[in-house]
Amino acid sequence: MRQGRSTYVFPGSNTALGFQSFYRQGLQGLEHIYILKGSPGCGKSTLMRKIGSAMLERGYDVEFWQCSADNDSLDGVIVKGLSAAVIDGTAPHTVDPVYPGVVDEIINLGEHWSSQSLRRQKQSILHLYESLQQAYAAAQEDLSAIGEITAEACRREEKRLDSQKLNDKIHQLLDELFVPTGAVCRHLFASAVTPRGLISLADALTRVYPRRYILNGPPGCGKEKILQAVADAAAEKGLAAQVYHSALQPQHIEAVVLPELGTALADLFLCSRESQPGDVVIDCTELSHEKTDDGETLAFKQKLNDLADKAAGKLSEAKLIHDKLESCYSQAMDYEAVDLAGKRLFNRLLTLAAEQENRP
Repeated sequence: MRQGRSTYVFPGSNTALGFQSFYRQGLQGLEHIYILKGSPGCGKSTLMRKIGSAMLERGYDVEFWQCSADNDSLDGVIVKGLSAAVIDGTAPHTVDPVYPGVVDEIINLGEHWSSQSLRRQKQSILHLYESLQQAYAAAQEDLSAIGEITAEACRREEKRLDSQKLNDKIHQLLDELFVPTGAVCRHLFASAVTPRGLISLADALTRVYPRRYILNGPPGCGKEKILQAVADAAAEKGLAAQVYHSALQPQHIEAVVLPELGTALADLFLCSRESQPGDVVIDCTELSHEKTDDGETLAFKQKLNDLADKAAGKLSEAKLIHDKLESCYSQAMDYEAVDLAGKRLFNRLLTLAAEQENRP
């Protein structure tokens, strides 16, 4: 049996516009959604990682939803071959059933904690939650500053754009790419500012496809409009697409993947990666009336990285507070009961797999 292929994405992120989530868009079209509820430290991430790893070993492709606030934690796993997901449905990405018992189901790991033990730690827990909110608010100041300088860079570059050249490039790409199939678009994040710094997965998500378009240039040079046009055309024409947004400006798209066409388009500005053999490189600075000032772009990128590092430092402080919260709750957890709940959930996924294999 072949090993399944793993993919890593961010379903939500602390962005220049505050916390943004694509949870519901990422779950679109799935038939079985198991929503885990519970506290920090109750075992949700460990349970999901075990299930994801076990399904990989059984040959299923698994999409791992990385937590932008904790590089070592998961927000969900998607087993596409079973049309199934196991996700963390607690704040800040609160998810509740839309079709309870039919598609979505809650699994409450909070049933397995000792309320008496938690009450003994009440003041400490309340103080930690308050400190956590303050830490995130401090990080948001730097993220908002990133949004402001990025928006200013876009406005400056857009003044140089030649709209005719941009429209010609968009139409050329759309003519090359699309054949209608009736599928859906899924929206997720390709990047996040995390406790370990700014991370972009755009290169990793797109380099596995045989045909890849790399859009080069600073923010505002037309690449955002090209990626948006491709995403809009995919939705309009019913072509399966994975649309990945930027954490710095979540209204902008960082990458679009068209799996059925074996094609991906990516803006690698945040990755600092070179193109690979076979890539079609589109220099979007050629869509402008005048040449972009390279020094200006370098200065902007340095300022962006400095602010991202500051925000990451504050998110790291938030994670330390979150770790203390996890410790409070872990002392109150019955992990044997949590493990048993995980095994029951995994057996249900195996039942789905058996039913699928036995279909004519």
